[in-house]
Amino acid sequence: MTHPTRRALLALAAPVSLGPLAAPALAQGEFPNRPLRMVIPFPPGGGSDILGRLLAQRMGDALGQTVVPENRSGAGGNIGTEAVAKAAPDGYTLVTVFNTIVVNQFVYAKLPFDLKRDLVPVAKVALAPTLICGGPKLQARDLREVVEISRRQPGLLNHGTPGLGTITHVSAELMDSMSGGKLTHVHYRGTGPAVTACVSGEVELVSAPLSAVEELVKAGRLRALGNLAGQDSPLMPGIPTVAEAAGLPGYAVDNWGAVLAPAGLPEPIRQRLEAAARQAVDTPEGRAALAARGIEASFADGAAVSRIIEEDSRRWEPVIRKADIRVE
Repeated sequence: MTHPTRRALLALAAPVSLGPLAAPALAQGEFPNRPLRMVIPFPPGGGSDILGRLLAQRMGDALGQTVVPENRSGAGGNIGTEAVAKAAPDGYTLVTVFNTIVVNQFVYAKLPFDLKRDLVPVAKVALAPTLICGGPKLQARDLREVVEISRRQPGLLNHGTPGLGTITHVSAELMDSMSGGKLTHVHYRGTGPAVTACVSGEVELVSAPLSAVEELVKAGRLRALGNLAGQDSPLMPGIPTVAEAAGLPGYAVDNWGAVLAPAGLPEPIRQRLEAAARQAVDTPEGRAALAARGIEASFADGAAVSRIIEEDSRRWEPVIRKADIRVE
């Protein structure tokens, strides 16, 4: 009987010994091989919900897997975002955020996560065009006159916001700071109640996403006075920027939306998700789907989102500190 040589035995054993080492690489190469979860850290019906659900559908198509939208609201978006920050960094749990997440760092006395340490940007996907509007009670003809009144009679005009420390609140505080005037900011429990208050004459002004006020502007129940962004929006032709309408050069608030994931996510998986986000929004079909919902497609890669977060942090911290905006 012929006995196998030691070399032959090693050759036979080699493929077996490589099996455990190859399995993780194979598993990673198969990403995604099960459904993903897209956490939406706000209630159903708002801009975050609209964007998150559309992204879940279109990124799922791009990835070849179901992406399940999940609303986990509370604390200005912090509860849902915390859940993602503490999830496994395997690419299967994502969160849709707007730039309120940057503001929250300075508004809340304590956050249960660190935006820059515990989360990693996947991609910027959208801009939510935001308007400052006047209601039937507003006597000023335009935003320049609003600013003049706020200087002459500080606090006379009331401005509705969807809540203390929201991006539209701090955006109005930035306008006050740059103009030297003062509006009285009245905080409601969400965009809908703030818009309703302006239409009814309870407050003279309101800042809200285009999706929340477009039909009211078309019907003549609100007047669009200015677009908060730094550039004209193709979704709001003819509406000037606040910088132009109020005579405040340099005023610009881009209400961007992005997808984030838990820190520690392997870079190949992050890149795969980034590519899916690009495919979801940076195509004619994606742009049309967002525009139909009052949202402007605006793609940027993860590295650009990190820079945007740094820039917005430097912008908003002094505004929030000066206005002494705090949520306990």
